[in-house]
Amino acid sequence: MAACSPRLAREILDFGATDVLALGGTAGTLLARDSGTITTLRVGPPKSASRLLDDGSGRVDTIRVIPTWHPAYCLRSADAFPALVRDVGKLKDLTTTTWVEPKWRAFEDPEQALEVLNRLDKLDTPLVVDIETGFDKDESFDHPNNYELLCVGIGYAKGYVVVIGGAAIADDRVLKCMQGLFRRKKLIGHNGKYDMSGLWPKLGSLELWGDTMLASYCLNEVPGGHGLKVLAVERLGAPKYDDEIKKYVPRRGNYANIPRPILYKYNAFDVACTWDLWELFTAEMERQGVRRVHDFLVEAANQLMYLELNGIAIDREYMSELSDQYMARLTAIEAEMDVIVKGSTGHLDDGPILFINPRSPLQVKRYLETQGVRVASTNEATLHALLERLPEGSARRSFVGVLLRYRRQHKLYSTYIAGIRKRLYRGRIYTTYLLHGTTSGRLASRNPNLQNIVRDKEIRRQFSVTRPENVLIQCDYANAEARVMATLAQDEYLRAILSNQTPGYKFFNELSDQLYGAEKWDKEEYIRTKAFFYGIAYGRESWSIAKEYGLSASEGERQYREFLGLFPGVMAWQEDIRHTVARGQPLVSPFGRRRRFWLITDQNKKEVMNEALSYLPQSTASDICLSALIRVRPMLRGLGFLRLTIHDALVAECAEDRRDEVAELLRSVMVEEGQKFTDYLPFPVDVSFGKNWGEL
Repeated sequence: MAACSPRLAREILDFGATDVLALGGTAGTLLARDSGTITTLRVGPPKSASRLLDDGSGRVDTIRVIPTWHPAYCLRSADAFPALVRDVGKLKDLTTTTWVEPKWRAFEDPEQALEVLNRLDKLDTPLVVDIETGFDKDESFDHPNNYELLCVGIGYAKGYVVVIGGAAIADDRVLKCMQGLFRRKKLIGHNGKYDMSGLWPKLGSLELWGDTMLASYCLNEVPGGHGLKVLAVERLGAPKYDDEIKKYVPRRGNYANIPRPILYKYNAFDVACTWDLWELFTAEMERQGVRRVHDFLVEAANQLMYLELNGIAIDREYMSELSDQYMARLTAIEAEMDVIVKGSTGHLDDGPILFINPRSPLQVKRYLETQGVRVASTNEATLHALLERLPEGSARRSFVGVLLRYRRQHKLYSTYIAGIRKRLYRGRIYTTYLLHGTTSGRLASRNPNLQNIVRDKEIRRQFSVTRPENVLIQCDYANAEARVMATLAQDEYLRAILSNQTPGYKFFNELSDQLYGAEKWDKEEYIRTKAFFYGIAYGRESWSIAKEYGLSASEGERQYREFLGLFPGVMAWQEDIRHTVARGQPLVSPFGRRRRFWLITDQNKKEVMNEALSYLPQSTASDICLSALIRVRPMLRGLGFLRLTIHDALVAECAEDRRDEVAELLRSVMVEEGQKFTDYLPFPVDVSFGKNWGEL
């Protein structure tokens, strides 16, 4: 860059360019003279500047720089391709989007705040609501009810905002008036679940009517880019108005440190941008036919808020015991590794290595180098590949095997014991559910992620009842994704075996009988049957399954072909999905969700097709469970609490003497939601009880 920048400047100036498309982070940071990442650089209108380039001649010119993704990145991550197209469009976009600052006023005096709230009550209009607490909801997944409520912004018309300040919301009369106002109005937010949660300690239960973050996700199902500031700059042409507050709050700093006039202005701009985005997205959702998806997600947000507020208890005494057990395991594995290292031959120029820290990639690389093995990375994939080709009985192979075992145990410890301990608050864990976090249509969660927690029973035992006299109840759809697949494919064989409701009957037992002969299979072959079913259903190939289970390529192919022959309906349906995706058409779920694949290349075609095959079963099964959650959560008032939802299961807590009543309520609602989806086959629910999650 240092050597070639003058020549580049001269070429641009000689050419007389007024617009420059900067492909990738290197070009973007150079031409825009900004050290930010390309993720942030590409957002918004072209960057206009003088003297961006200096060819040494003293010539001055003004150019517009449009930073965007590098095309090679889009070949690897095709979901970025629409953004590249939009950025190229900025070169020829003749429209001028002028964002107008809102007219806003803050009210600290309780009497004035009461007068304003009463005047708002007389308006026949929805209200945009945005709160400010101790942190930025775009950057953190903490819970606002754990922080002081600093102000409440209310938008009542395009470009008009009132901010109820901290002194006013400390007055009970103002809170009571605000509570009545918000319960009578249609409320719109951006990530409004956060705002409703933050208001809950002061105002009690409130419900969203619209959410611009969820609307953005419905229009573009790719995760990321749905934050308010990004959308305000990119879609509305608003300035980066959060720059003014950054000097008061370094990353993850406390918003209570911001001077109130500056904080209130920031809050007002948030509200005004949310109003403008709602107008924009409402029209776009109608054109794309996804308004019902938005409304469904808003309903889900209104109920998931209570799971987040309630949290789930942690057995801290057991957690401490488990922590000691894991530390002992890790110490033992480290000792095993020391023996291997000390017994190895080979050394570097500065002498032999006698001890390494298994958590240090540099030390691992240095040891492997003494054994004649050079690696660019020590990540898990590299180590597994290395393990397969190192000679049996060698010190280096033993070392890699032990290191992988150490990494596995350390990851479990750091993620599910130490990580959970850090997030404990009043004896509970409060995860944040993300309705916009995946392209699969499934829920995601953060801090901690409970959607993909390991099935290890000793890890799950940490999650327990809040009182000894209570019980946890898990209601789990039986083979939900298989039932969705059978319905969408209209596969008669799957329908027949999934319709069997004989007590004790198991779906995968039947499939194992078909593959290996009635009762002629063992536990290993039963597990292989499950791998065949879900693997093949989602695009896995015979060689992969054969490799995992130690089969020859020909035997893996034979079993694979036999298995495919059982499901002609599914095979035809999958072929239709492949053709739909290849033609550039979206996949649309029964709930109206859409998944689009914008760019298919030789590099990503296999990955795209596998994701396409899994999308409809996974998203539909998840949404059936989410529908049940929306219905049943309010019905549990006075009976118990929903603690968790995990894709196709609900976990509730109640008193032991109400367990049968609560279990039947959960089960019946879940079955009914399955029947709403299909009458092609039943949607049964398995019920289990326990004092902790590990027993469920």
